[in-house]
Amino acid sequence: MGKRESVANPDAARLTVAGLITIILQSFVLVFKRCGLNFFRKSALRLRWALTSLRDWSDYRKHQAAFLAKARDTTVKRIESPLGERTRHVYQIAGSATLTTFQLHQRHGIIECLYPSKLTSLLDIGCCRGWFVIKAAERPECERATGIDVVPGFIDAANEAKAALGQDKADFHYAFLDDLIADPRKFRTPYQTLILLNTYHYMYWGSAYSPRHWADHDYLLRSLAAVCTDRMIFMGPLEVDECPADIAERAKAHPDWGAAYTTATFMDVASRYFHVTHHSNMGERPVYVLTRKTSPA
Repeated sequence: MGKRESVANPDAARLTVAGLITIILQSFVLVFKRCGLNFFRKSALRLRWALTSLRDWSDYRKHQAAFLAKARDTTVKRIESPLGERTRHVYQIAGSATLTTFQLHQRHGIIECLYPSKLTSLLDIGCCRGWFVIKAAERPECERATGIDVVPGFIDAANEAKAALGQDKADFHYAFLDDLIADPRKFRTPYQTLILLNTYHYMYWGSAYSPRHWADHDYLLRSLAAVCTDRMIFMGPLEVDECPADIAERAKAHPDWGAAYTTATFMDVASRYFHVTHHSNMGERPVYVLTRKTSPA
């Protein structure tokens, strides 16, 4: 018998390739329908954040090495009270040198890039143990920096750091937003730059630390505009489902408050008092710069 020659079937090959492409496209459509565009957007943000964190980790290690070198011959003081609370916000002091956690170091690096070219004064609402205030006060051009918080233990820790560093330009107070409005002389308002990071939702809803709150975007944003002259740097959840679980429970009890707690409503009200710019993202969460309008809209 003669040897049979195999003859390629180009039509069959094309059908196979076309079928494979069809299956891939169908799978992509199925994933898209199930997960939506938001899934892909969040995945891209996570990837970018991971790459950013690798770069920032290298920078942090340099700061850490410099601090440890200075700390060899001196006593190191840890600013960590109340113990077990907000553990990413602890830091160490050795002489005039300071070192915080990688997470807070990274956050500070992102936020300080949004300061005015000359930072003259800063107010941090929800300052925790005062890291942003201490770092602002170290800048020669900054005349004063103040932090307020509703947790007395955090304010005690911040004042402990202030004393250890001999930092006279930093001030810390146990206070709420309406205290700033009621007593501008005591709190020396207004300030050029205002920081509000992961705090606004507690001001709106209240928290386990304090039930005191104002479920009114206009009051909150009008008051915030009143205590700053240039800009507010803002980050925080603006949808109920992005907030802690206890806030979701409050939203069920007060559906009218929950209905108003949306990014769209916040932006609409903020535009009365600020020009709002989405600057970047910290992980999946947007970071906004709200530049104060000279007169409300």
